[in-house]
This record gives sequence, structure tokens and C-alpha cells, in this order.
Amino acid sequence: MSKQTINQSNGTVNSPKNYVLEAVPDEKTLAELSCYAIDYCHTIGNVALWNERKDSHDIAVTPPIALLPSPFPAELFEKAKAVQQTLSELYFRISLDHDFLIDAYRDVVKADKWIAKQIELMEKVKADGIRQPICVQLQRADYMSHWDEQEHKMELKNVEVNIGQVGGPGCATLMSKLHKKMIQKVENLRYGPLTSTVNGKLPENYPRKGMAETMFQAWKLFGDKDAVVVFMNQPELFPVCHFEQLQFIQFELEKLARKEGFLINVIRMPIKETAQRLCLNEKDYTMYADGKRVALIHMAYGYLPEHYPSDKEWQIRFDMERSKTILSPNIRLSLSGTKKIQQVLAKPGVIERFLPGQTEKIALLRSTFTGLWGLEEDNDNIRAIIKDAIEYPKKYVMKAQLGAGKGNYFDEQMADMLSRMSVKERGAYILQQKIWPVVAKNYMKRPFEKPTLENIVSEVGIYGSFIGNEQNGGKVLWNRVEGYLVRSKCHNVNQGGVSEGGGPGIPCNPFSPSFPCSPIFPGIPSIPGLPISPCSLCSPLGPLFPGIPLPPEFAFNPEKIMN
Repeated sequence: MSKQTINQSNGTVNSPKNYVLEAVPDEKTLAELSCYAIDYCHTIGNVALWNERKDSHDIAVTPPIALLPSPFPAELFEKAKAVQQTLSELYFRISLDHDFLIDAYRDVVKADKWIAKQIELMEKVKADGIRQPICVQLQRADYMSHWDEQEHKMELKNVEVNIGQVGGPGCATLMSKLHKKMIQKVENLRYGPLTSTVNGKLPENYPRKGMAETMFQAWKLFGDKDAVVVFMNQPELFPVCHFEQLQFIQFELEKLARKEGFLINVIRMPIKETAQRLCLNEKDYTMYADGKRVALIHMAYGYLPEHYPSDKEWQIRFDMERSKTILSPNIRLSLSGTKKIQQVLAKPGVIERFLPGQTEKIALLRSTFTGLWGLEEDNDNIRAIIKDAIEYPKKYVMKAQLGAGKGNYFDEQMADMLSRMSVKERGAYILQQKIWPVVAKNYMKRPFEKPTLENIVSEVGIYGSFIGNEQNGGKVLWNRVEGYLVRSKCHNVNQGGVSEGGGPGIPCNPFSPSFPCSPIFPGIPSIPGLPISPCSLCSPLGPLFPGIPLPPEFAFNPEKIMN
């Protein structure tokens, strides 16, 4: 294998192993594959409302897609699956520890009004009484490959953990189906498999069904066959996200229920309508939606401060929390899934507090952590980290306590903020070591544009579904790994998401989308020294880097690049 090179702009490792160049040898093949992919997307329903006509349900377009699956190390992918059930239980246990959450946010609330408001809500709910012990946690843990210079190997590193408002289960299922079809089409055109992926693996992937089964089990636990499910969203904001969520929270859920002889009514409800359409009976704390008893509310919306423009939205959220309705997620789980909790968990002994005696599982989970620092203290260690971040900003990311990729600060903007903020202001953020992923090539297809060959990096999200009973110290009722989502984006774009609408369509701009994708495991010799544990299920077309050991002479030092 030829020697890797370093991308001087951001320090990522650039692998020359790019099978898409073999799969797409010329413009004619590219045009044929592009047309084939779009037609097949429409055939299987991998579409959404058009951003330019969000008000019309008659116009559907394909979301931004990667034309072929992106390569990713198979061992790292298996490791991400292996830790998922541990992660789901860990965050459930955290949500039960009121004192831990209060202490974790003690300094954050001084500067972060959004977190302060949520803590206030949690305190009010505790004082009023928790009447529904059943909780639902839909989770997606996101990872990237990372080149460790000291260990001289590729590692799996956790980017973040998302709870409740997890995007992708619908489109991930369909993207895996699309990419399986695309590989078959490439083989048809060549009259045989690609030489670079002859032993490749395309893992199965059915998160749509898995998530729906979890919602169905929660609905049954409520114990009223006539009770409804409320899907809380704001469809005109992110039509792609709204439509793909409908696939598991409504269409698949209705299908599963009918198979068992039940008829479930799923009510779609924008958050701005909840104050008028949701009503709490103060006598027995039953929640009603349009006059119908509510068993379960799934909140695909409500994770950002702008989602609560007035006291009306906060009051209805309070009513939901103190009702007998099962919530996905409740406020305690929401507060468990922030960047601050992610940072606190990286401290020695914290995970052991919640998972005593699970030494091997904890060690495997810890190995996925990056460097994480809280900024609320003013000691020599934190001052040194901040000084380094200001001098070498490309080595770090600063994150606020927001979801959906919001509140992340990079490069010179981060350095400027760190140099100006007071200790109190810093307390609202954490600092995270930047991950150095492998770069691969893939063709990106945006709506109404020709596909373009781009250098991309991929992020693998593993889905977990969890149902717990909070009584008597907490009992695990349901804990499964449900599949995955692979998102690829231009290598020098810091952030961006499919649900945000795909950006203006200029390759590699800061608003460019991540592309729902599949991983492909080319079956090449594994990376040595990687601990692997057995796992559950999953399913893309193969993630990002073919699992090739890097040559021993290759040395990568981010600090050299940052100067």
C-alpha cells in the first residue's frame, strides 16, 4: 500500500484506497448510476418534502445522498455496536441520580439559561411527584475513526451521544437498501464484483423496525388499547427529518400493531399546537390529546431553547412530565444526554458509580472517549489546556449544551471566544479533543445537481432502544442495539446535517450537508491490537476506511500541522 499523506488544512489522514474510482471509471457510468440511484430512491420511498415547497405534500425529492457506500474499519464498527447496550443502561442510571445531575450542572447554570430552565423544570417535577415510572430512551451514539499517533493505530472515538431526538432511523434503513442495490448495479455493469471489494461486507440494517418495536412495547406497557401516541415535531423546519421519523413513529408502528391485532392512532402534533391540543386532567393526571387519552409522547422536537418561545410551551412540558403518559424522553433523560455529562463521565471513577462491577464493559467504553475538559474551574491544568487551545485551535472543539449539532465552535472562532470569556462564561462549555478521521472518496448527489467526487469523512451512529422502570433503583425492561446510520461529508467541513436541508449546494461550504450513507467493509486484514466484543445487529454498506494497517513508518503529529 502506498504511503498515506496528510491533508494540510485539517490534519486528516488521506487513504488512497478509494474503491469508488474503480466502481465509476468514466462520466457515462457516473450519469447512469446517478439516474439509477434517484429512480430507485423514489421507488422505495427514500424521499422527503422539498425545502423550497415545505407547504406542499405533493412534491417529493430525494435527500442529499452518497452514491455508493463509504468505507469504514469493520473492527471499529463492531466495537461501536459492542458498547451500545452499556451506553444505554449508563444513561438510564444517570437519569435516576437527581443529586448527580444537579452537581454536574452547578456551574453550567450560572451562564447557560437554557440548561438552567431545564434544571428548574426537573426540580419542579421532582417536587410535584413522578407518576409514570416507565421511561423510553431512543439513543444514537456517534463515532469517527481516529488516528492515534502515539499508539500508531486507528481507534474508535465517540463524538457525542444523542437521546430522544435521534434522526435517521427511517432514512438509514432505506439508504442501506439503496446502497445494496447500487453495488449490485455496479456488478451488473462490470459483469462481476469489484476487485477492491471482492470480500466486502454490507451489514444488514433495520433501525426503522427496531425503533418502532420499542415504541410498540412502551405503548403496550401503558395498558390501554384505546390510548393514542403523540408524535411531537415541527415538520416545516426540517422536512427530511420529519418524513424519515414518520417512517418509524407512525407507519412502521401502525404496521406492527396490526400484526398483533391492535389499532394504534398516531397523532402528529407540532409543538406550537400543544398548548391548545394537549390537556392534563389534574384529578388523575391523565394527559389527553384532542380529547383522547395519551399513552406515549415521542418528542422529535423540543431540544433547543427556540422551541420554547413562551411560558405556554414550558407549562405544557411541565404537564407532560407530571402526567401518567410515557415520555420519549423525559426531562431527566434529556439532561443526561448533554455534552457536559459526556465530559463528566470521562473523569476517573464516574462510570463505576453507575455500573458497579462491570469492569470489562467500562474499559471497552472508556477506550472510545476522547480528551474532554470542563472549563468551569480556574486551575493550572485548565489554564494550560485553554492556552493550548488558543495557540493550536485545530486540535480542539468547544461545545455548548445544545443538540442537533448546534453550539459547536471551531478554529479561530473558538480561540477568540476562549481568549475573551470569563470563568463564569466558560462554565457553559466543554472542550473536546478533535478527532482525526480517515479521508476517503465518494460521489455526493444533491437534489437538482450533478454528482460530484469529493474527499469525505464519515461518522457512524449506532442506534440503541431502551425501556426502563425507574422504581426501586431502576430496572431494565428492554435494551437492544437497533442498527446504524453513516453520514459522510466533505473532509474540511466542520459540521452540517441532512435534516438541516442540505445547504446551498456548494461543495465543502460550512453549510454543506452530511450525506446519509452506508459503510462497506472490504474484507482487508484487520487493524492489529483492537479489542472486540460480541454484539447485536446493524446494517449499512460499509463505513469509511477498509481496515488496512497503516505502515509503521507513517507518523502523524497534529501539532506539526497546526503551526
